[in-house]
Amino acid sequence: MIKKHLCSLLTVALLSTAVGSSAVVAQDLGITAFYGDKALGRVVVMDVDNMIFKAEIFTQGIDPYPVDQAGKFDKVYAITRGSNSIDVIDSNTLEPMGLIELEHYPRSSEAFNETLGLQLVTGVDKPMATLIDVATDKAVASVGLNELFLVSDYGGSNATGHPFWFDENKFALIDRPNRMIHMYAVGKSKKHGAVHTKLLSSVPTPTAVHHFVKRDSSDNIFYALSEGSPDEGISPSVLKYILKRGKLHFVAEVALASENIYEMGSHHADMHPDGIHMYIGSTEGNIYVLNTKKMKIMKTIPVGLGAGHTTFVPERNIAIVTNHKDTFVSVVDTKKHTLIKNVTVSGPQINGAILQSHSTFVHPDMNFFYAFATDNGIFYELDLESLEVSRSVETGGTPLQGVFMCQGEGCENLM
Repeated sequence: MIKKHLCSLLTVALLSTAVGSSAVVAQDLGITAFYGDKALGRVVVMDVDNMIFKAEIFTQGIDPYPVDQAGKFDKVYAITRGSNSIDVIDSNTLEPMGLIELEHYPRSSEAFNETLGLQLVTGVDKPMATLIDVATDKAVASVGLNELFLVSDYGGSNATGHPFWFDENKFALIDRPNRMIHMYAVGKSKKHGAVHTKLLSSVPTPTAVHHFVKRDSSDNIFYALSEGSPDEGISPSVLKYILKRGKLHFVAEVALASENIYEMGSHHADMHPDGIHMYIGSTEGNIYVLNTKKMKIMKTIPVGLGAGHTTFVPERNIAIVTNHKDTFVSVVDTKKHTLIKNVTVSGPQINGAILQSHSTFVHPDMNFFYAFATDNGIFYELDLESLEVSRSVETGGTPLQGVFMCQGEGCENLM
């Protein structure tokens, strides 16, 4: 069921802008955001340019969390983490297109292989992954253990990490409960197009891994974020691997810290635009700056509790840090690796959800940053010149994670 919301029916809160603000208006590129809201069982659709709550689409599956674009098609996959299926939605008409049945509950599906036309979906209840043909919205292959496991490390109960492609015919299955990374080969038969997979290598990890980070598309070096285990006194760390002769080889590990480990737990690592440094957030409220060439922590930046994702804005030499357990985002100088200011984007927690969303977006004109104050159900626009919230829209619920899509000119490099 779809509900359309006209602007006159919305609570549109225009927050005051600081004196000396740029008063720049974002170019209208027809940008639409789709966010999963498991609290209300729906996908929230936002007209980003005009800051309008466009629609809500109630899913057939339970607990919609991430929403991902289906390849490069005009449709999205609503990842319902409480069901053995994915809801498919037309991103133009906003009409449901059916379900993709799976052997596991889905976790995430943002990894698309354009060469093979396959989307990789990892499991939330089992350490499994499924390959989906985005042209037909059919599951064509599955790998991993079709068993339920408990996870004890930092980062929650998800049985897998984020999906990841090493190259056009190799992908990762991050097995969190068993602290393993498996690398699979995938191909299609020339005669019938059947998809086949093969396990190439498996490597152990110190604790459960959240995701992979690639420094340079031209090399075979990969980094994985080991989330840490406060109960066992194991610090979060960054693991370095090299892909060689069809195998994944461990190279080095750097712990984020040696003190206060029982307060730590890392959620996300992001590569700096300089291709050398990496920013890693940790729940106690720090960003750790790693030099990936030296494999050494060079600096610690104090930010907010639940420091997670870092969104870089290279044209302005700044980054916005999402603090999942705090009411503000942190703006960082990416040349000096120092805090510029904290900007309040949310009120106190009222719904028991994270305070800030996993997904963020920078407008192509580099003047505005967008995200949800998840727990408060508020979509906001941050002016990157004044570093103040310029517009916000109340949607209710707790929109968590999603995707931004665009139809107009100037959208070529949006995704």
